[in-house]
Amino acid sequence: MLRQSDHRQLEEMLKGLKKSPHLSHYSLTLYQREPASSGGSPVFTCRCSVVEDPKCWEVSQHFIEKELEKHFQQGEATVCRYGGGFLAFVIPFQLEEGAFCLVGDGVRDEELDLWQLAALSSQGASHVFALFPHLESLCTVTREEVEQTAQQVQQLVDRYTSGFKVQRPAALPRAADEPAESEPHDPRLHAVADALEQLDRAATLAETIALASETLISNFKIAGLAVALQDDTGSGFRVTGLWGAPAELGFIPHEQMSLFLARNRVKRTIHVDSRVQTVLPELKASLYSCFPLQSQDERLGFLAVLDTELCKGDGMLISMVAHATAARLKRIVKDAEQARANEMSGRLMSLANSLLMIDDKDELYQAVLRIASELVDAAQGSVMLIEKGGKNLRVVCSRGMTPIPAQDQPLRVGRGIAGAVAESGEPLLVNDVEKDLRVASANRPRFQTKSLLCVPLKLKETVIGVLNLADKKNGLPFNNADLQMLTSFANLASLMIERSQVLEESVRFEQLSVTDPLTGLYNRRYLKSRLEEELSRSVRQGLNLTLLFIDLDMFKSYNDICGHIAGDEALKKTAEILRASVRDMDIVARYGGEEFCAVLPGTSKVEALLVAERIRREIESESFAAGSAIPFRRMTASLGVATFPEDGRSFTALVHASDMALYRAKAAGRNRIVAAAPQEGKPHCAAGPCAQVSAGKDAPPPPKNPAPSPQVVLAPGNITAHLHGSPRPTE
Repeated sequence: MLRQSDHRQLEEMLKGLKKSPHLSHYSLTLYQREPASSGGSPVFTCRCSVVEDPKCWEVSQHFIEKELEKHFQQGEATVCRYGGGFLAFVIPFQLEEGAFCLVGDGVRDEELDLWQLAALSSQGASHVFALFPHLESLCTVTREEVEQTAQQVQQLVDRYTSGFKVQRPAALPRAADEPAESEPHDPRLHAVADALEQLDRAATLAETIALASETLISNFKIAGLAVALQDDTGSGFRVTGLWGAPAELGFIPHEQMSLFLARNRVKRTIHVDSRVQTVLPELKASLYSCFPLQSQDERLGFLAVLDTELCKGDGMLISMVAHATAARLKRIVKDAEQARANEMSGRLMSLANSLLMIDDKDELYQAVLRIASELVDAAQGSVMLIEKGGKNLRVVCSRGMTPIPAQDQPLRVGRGIAGAVAESGEPLLVNDVEKDLRVASANRPRFQTKSLLCVPLKLKETVIGVLNLADKKNGLPFNNADLQMLTSFANLASLMIERSQVLEESVRFEQLSVTDPLTGLYNRRYLKSRLEEELSRSVRQGLNLTLLFIDLDMFKSYNDICGHIAGDEALKKTAEILRASVRDMDIVARYGGEEFCAVLPGTSKVEALLVAERIRREIESESFAAGSAIPFRRMTASLGVATFPEDGRSFTALVHASDMALYRAKAAGRNRIVAAAPQEGKPHCAAGPCAQVSAGKDAPPPPKNPAPSPQVVLAPGNITAHLHGSPRPTE
């Protein structure tokens, strides 16, 4: 059973601990372990407490009291998570008066398990339900931060209890009814506590190191002080003198850090031996003591006290400063990384918008390489894409390089630096191409430096190419920041390249769906939809529209005599003649076999006959393969002409009228033009299709450019004898 004076000492210890800045949000409770009667489990009794948040304290008691024996048996400071996201630490310790557990609670995890909280509330846990209104106001911490706090509190508890019942702990105020102790109060504890609070507010890495250095130099008799921090390349730690030592002490590779941070070397005074002197040739000290800068299992470096024999208790206080420094450095680095990530996200969004404006794939490749080079300040580079089949890489664009024949040759996936990256899908950063064991090849004359970056262009897990960059303009090697930035951009570039390829394929497939693969003209299906659109427009605007049907004469005989290859070439030549003979706004299609069709919007029959004669004459005068085998030694064509609205007011009526006119041109001896008679389209119009084209039940208004439409049969050479009207307008 605790005596009243002992109980008062424990209460004063809790009050002293609560004054620490890192415990400002915590409630502290001290439990004493008492043996259970009749062989049961030990019981923990609350002896004293300093409560910050009564509701959180109530929840803590409900959950943690049941688990205290388990934490006590572990024998060291532990962190527990309970009630859907609340965090607490438990520190067991022994005194002559008994066994105790110190519990610190009142904080929560950054991510609460609301489902678990709701379940607890539904089970009658009213204390949990009472927390809901002010969950957001609770201090949020990570488990790692609570673990760090627990370690610091453990050290303070050890210091407070080391002289329990023998001397008054240094940080505890003397009771009014007790005599003063012989050991004077150590002011460094309060100085360090104030420094920890200042460190928590430091804004930059330099400010954090300066505060830590000032705290140690002003409160401890230190002859020299140095700090080791990881450099930008991530290959090791650069050591800098802060007090009583040269500014540049040297560089420690990762594999040499055991000389300073081995378990049996940290926080101890060690003599500088030849191995340390080799790694840090500028270090002139004979003694050193290293205190790790470590946060959340990440090693940031160390603080080194030089040429100083530390006294008892110095190590603990310096460790507290080192822990606080590491935590602040980690937070500053994390915030800086987040800021860079946000900046990069904004920049990538801007770049994405720029790349989205580029439709041409070759222009896109050039833009991707240009932007990538600017991001990492590279003078040379190339974009390589994997060819269909997945076996070869080919350069699609380059920058800053003299064209060489090798760029025109494919590179096998798996060979060379780019081939290895394409095969593995992992980015490669090389500081020295000749010394890096992953590469180990002689530097080529066209490269000014030996450093390079090679990043895969990936869509999810599929590699589609490689982005290569070399020769940083300032002459320095590329670093991890360059690699991270380029990797982020490569992900965006991959999406843009895929989008370009998909658009190209979609355009190609769309073109194939509406064009004839042999001649490149529109096909019959597209002709029908476009003709119906043009008829609707002609109705709305009161315009003429003329349809030409063109059929090559005796084409079957030509095919039989000259062969199908010559026949295909003849069809292609005819398509070229048709394209050259009409306006860009006109529609030319292959209707089937050797039959073609041309739609001439806004064109009267008289004007269309001029176009038809030009087509007939061009085909007749064109030189075709095996011309000597063709009857009359030439290829000719017959044409049928039908005009909206006099020859038909629907797709079906116009096609029928022009087809009948073409039939009569063939019957009249071929190589001629026949215009449809008005009555040839009427039976089809009467069936109803023309009603769909006209605007309402009434007939459409007369066209704005009417022209005479007699039935005309035009043999070669007599076109002008039958035409009247103005010349056909051009686009």
